Amino acid sequence: MPVYRIRHSTLYRHGTAAAMAWQSLRLQPRREANQECLEFELELNPRPADLSVRTDYFGNTQHVFTVRAVHREFSIQAHSLVRRDEPARPAPDAALTAAATSDAIDREVLQGDFALEQYRHPSPLVPSFPAVGSLTGVVDPALPLLEWMDAFGAVFSRTFRFDSTATLVSTPLEEVLRLRRGVCQDFAHLYIAGARSLGLAAAYVSGYLLTQPPPGRPRFVGADAMHAWVSIHVPGAGWVDYDPTNRCFAGSGHLVVARGRDYSDVSPTRGVFNGGGAQTLYLGVTVEPEDVAAP
Repeated sequence: MPVYRIRHSTLYRHGTAAAMAWQSLRLQPRREANQECLEFELELNPRPADLSVRTDYFGNTQHVFTVRAVHREFSIQAHSLVRRDEPARPAPDAALTAAATSDAIDREVLQGDFALEQYRHPSPLVPSFPAVGSLTGVVDPALPLLEWMDAFGAVFSRTFRFDSTATLVSTPLEEVLRLRRGVCQDFAHLYIAGARSLGLAAAYVSGYLLTQPPPGRPRFVGADAMHAWVSIHVPGAGWVDYDPTNRCFAGSGHLVVARGRDYSDVSPTRGVFNGGGAQTLYLGVTVEPEDVAAP
């Protein structure tokens, strides 16, 4: 089972002094069937006056704290050691088509799995909108569900271009669809919108992706970033993760931090500052196998 070391750096730089800060973090990788967080360390500067840890509604680890020291910069350093195995994928079931999955989920809900319903309906950042049919309409709903998932991912690889300058967190999905550009967060939200329009249960996954440097070149420190993909509930088998940005089922290099209905449920950092004026945010992430020495 591969082991990875993750370093995640966040720096807030203020134009003027900030008097206080209230922050919520979701940076600690999850413990799941195919993943174990072996170590986690959080370094905060200035040091917070209080720090509490809890598990949120979706099973994610959340750190909440208050900074009372006057500061011009605030630094968050998260260090994780994660063991991750290749997820087991259920054998394809030709009888379980994408079109039939909605009815199968209805039966699971009626049998008591009510939590599935929240992943089938609009959420704060994934509204229902008719235009998403232009994506789902080109994929045959009679395909077995796992084949449909990959065929829907192929639509994204043909239709969209990754462009980190094209969108913001607040950019509506209809605008992303019009632009045909965006980032992994946009593609995950659009994929979820399409899946939910068919009655599927679709969740948002936040985490890290191990990226490989070009042959013969060293791994770049800070070159990796937080990534986003989706998870589709397969009746009788459980949740299956899929990465529409890279058109692939999630593997051992997809390290899960948080799961929710959309990005608003799993934001890695969220909070407010008292004062501080204009603010600049700097981010850096490095993911590397544990047996590789850090540069």
